[in-house]
Amino acid sequence: MLLESLISLLYVLLIFYISYINCLNLSHHHHHKHHHSPTSLFIFGDSYLDVGNNNYINTSTLDKANFWPYGVTYFHSPTGRFSDGRLISDFIAEHANLPLIHPYLQPGKRRFYDGVNFASAGGGALVETFQGSVIDLHMQLKYYKKVKKWLKNEIGVMKANRRLKRAVYLFSIGTNDYLSPFLKNSSIFLTSYPRYAYVSMVVNNITSVVH
Repeated sequence: MLLESLISLLYVLLIFYISYINCLNLSHHHHHKHHHSPTSLFIFGDSYLDVGNNNYINTSTLDKANFWPYGVTYFHSPTGRFSDGRLISDFIAEHANLPLIHPYLQPGKRRFYDGVNFASAGGGALVETFQGSVIDLHMQLKYYKKVKKWLKNEIGVMKANRRLKRAVYLFSIGTNDYLSPFLKNSSIFLTSYPRYAYVSMVVNNITSVVH
């Protein structure tokens, strides 16, 4: 089980590394090729990347970070980030000359040219992970498809497809899928499936969304 878990973790970290390197390359390219369109950053995941989506869903305080002392060292008030300051996605956006990427569920006029953040604290690759309290990865994908449709309506299909192709996609997901059966005092999934099969379910769900 430990080996499979490590493989799953390394898989997610690899996605993160590739996304980060692509972002650096696109940022460098944009700096020297001003006639190209800016990079967009689309973020999927859990509390490591949630910048406030859970502020706008009906969930418990365990899955929210909209109270003190969150945010005290940089924003000087809680934003929904599970941090006293910025997240790694904020630093990546800054390095790519992008503004802070807003949560998808944030109310107000919605413009997604720079990208958007779908991450939800507690979210997992499996729909059943903390179901009803978080935004799972497949729902995050549905939100992304709505953004794709919005972009195509705003700037046309060809320009939207070019932007989406050149965009950076950042993922951090999977940890909660392994934690939730124990935190909920329920081992239904662990007893219903062999451990290697459960790990494969998590990895396959991530893979299906990435593809």
